[in-house]
Amino acid sequence: MKRKLTDRTIKALKPKDKAYKSADGGGLYIYVSKVGAKSWRFDYEMSGKRQTLTIGEYPSIGLSDARQAHEQAREDIIKGKDPRARNKPKYMEKSFSYYALDTNKRLDLKPSTEKKRLERLNKYLFPILDKKRVDQITAIDVLNICQPLADAGKHETARLLATYCRQTFDTLLSMQLISSNPAESISRLLPKPKRENNFAHVTSPEDFKILLNGPEQYGGDFAVIKALQFMPLVFLRPHNIRFLRWAYVDLKERLITIPADEMKMNRPHKVPLSDQAIEILKQMKKVTGRNELVFTTARAKAGKQMSENTLNVAIQRFKHPQTGEALGKGFMTSHGFRHTASTMLNEMGFNADVIEMQLAHLDKDRIRRTYNKAELMAERTSMMQGWADYLDSLKRGAAVIPIKRKA
Repeated sequence: MKRKLTDRTIKALKPKDKAYKSADGGGLYIYVSKVGAKSWRFDYEMSGKRQTLTIGEYPSIGLSDARQAHEQAREDIIKGKDPRARNKPKYMEKSFSYYALDTNKRLDLKPSTEKKRLERLNKYLFPILDKKRVDQITAIDVLNICQPLADAGKHETARLLATYCRQTFDTLLSMQLISSNPAESISRLLPKPKRENNFAHVTSPEDFKILLNGPEQYGGDFAVIKALQFMPLVFLRPHNIRFLRWAYVDLKERLITIPADEMKMNRPHKVPLSDQAIEILKQMKKVTGRNELVFTTARAKAGKQMSENTLNVAIQRFKHPQTGEALGKGFMTSHGFRHTASTMLNEMGFNADVIEMQLAHLDKDRIRRTYNKAELMAERTSMMQGWADYLDSLKRGAAVIPIKRKA
């Protein structure tokens, strides 16, 4: 039997739009999936039916081992034995987490995305699904994990977990270790979130004044108070506030630089700091300067960020000055500060592209097409200081519109 493959040719096989085969001879071939997973397979006929034996993944099983397994399978067939009965149990010994982690490697995820994904996998999926063989995990098993989270309002987490399961079982399906994907339709079975404004925000100066004075009346953690005062000054997403590191802050240059892998547009983002923002950071430096994260709460373990809900809950507890009642849901979210800043700055007549660039909305192509400056840093610095001064005047009840400088 003439063999065709070498280790060099196998390593050179790249993923394509569709999965494909590269033959070695005698029915043995390497199967390359759309995401680049490579597995050894052997097509044969038994009892008049065409069958496929999945020998294992490459490079875990090398060329010589695959050929040895192929010869052994051919001998089984001659003796009237189905070679799949010998091979399958060994691969069923590997847990769901093994294949989930293997799937992660093939998805080429950003480090920050992979970190969040691993946290969810370890917290919700591995402890339960690793208790069963991968070919015995059912749609009900997956639904029993995702459904309670969706019912509790954690729709995004439930949806992501369903996606992780579907992707992992796709890997198992491509290796022919399972015959169907039990997570294929889970997302369609989950309850739809109620339609509501997830980024509730205010657009009137009167309502914004209530929010700006809220942190000073809030009796919570010092870091939470300062984060809420800092947020309207910098236009950062709540995630970037929660994970803001001292390593990103340059007080001397009056600048925050967030690396690309932490930004939605996957490009580094610079935030010029106003006098007011600098003062807040100096206050936090005395408290958390030895920590990695800027806004670390007193109760948090070393290096632990605020929870996703901390800032939103704090805002909901702000008191309305006229009624004395808590603002509750629907008035403002932590993400809403970005929408408010965008709306009000545009109404004030600031250059729309300067605003969008400071919000990290402009993509690289648009920046290259439009500007040949240092990312409009002078205009952005002027706007951020003018905005901070405006917020101070708004808190005092005499809103002074900042001077608009043409860019």
